[in-house]
Amino acid sequence: MGNAFLPKRAPAFVAGALAVMTAATPSAAQTGVETASPPAASASPAPSPPSSASASDLMSHFVAAAIPTANFIATASRLAVAKSHNTKVQKFAEALAKEQTAIANSLAGWVNVNGPVVTLRSPYTGQIGPGATKLRAPNLLPAQVTNLQRLSASQGHDFDALFVSAQMEALVQLQTLYSDFIQNGTDPGLRAIATRELPKVEQTISALDSL
Repeated sequence: MGNAFLPKRAPAFVAGALAVMTAATPSAAQTGVETASPPAASASPAPSPPSSASASDLMSHFVAAAIPTANFIATASRLAVAKSHNTKVQKFAEALAKEQTAIANSLAGWVNVNGPVVTLRSPYTGQIGPGATKLRAPNLLPAQVTNLQRLSASQGHDFDALFVSAQMEALVQLQTLYSDFIQNGTDPGLRAIATRELPKVEQTISALDSL
């Protein structure tokens, strides 16, 4: 991957998406991806709920961590499609962007359907009535915003290495979230999403590790 034709700035759509989200809240042998760049900023999800957490606490933790993480993976992947000059990275990122966008939409759809506007009972607080606080999740967590900023400023091999590192961390976080909710969550809709997506995430982690 030569550097002669690399863009010096991220595409406008990346900068715009990052601005909106900020306001709202591996082996390298086969691809030539270098792994010596600084590690991605820690993008840990919301603190784990205590073992005695209520069903609503488990739901709020899951949604508040899974939605921004899926959004981050999708946004970083679209950035890789635009910036990377590694065809394997681009192909992988294109598929991952579509997949994680669909997941984020599925989770957001669950939130919308289960919000007080429809059910008059907030799954976040259990409060009843149209004035009940609706369950919400940030578009991105602060460390994820930082990682997107770093990706936007990176070029060539450094970009690819940082992309792989950041995506691996985020995917492992999703894997943990899905696994924990399958074991401890009670909401059938969220359990169905987690059960459906866990094997896909595990396959994606293996594919990313083999890039």
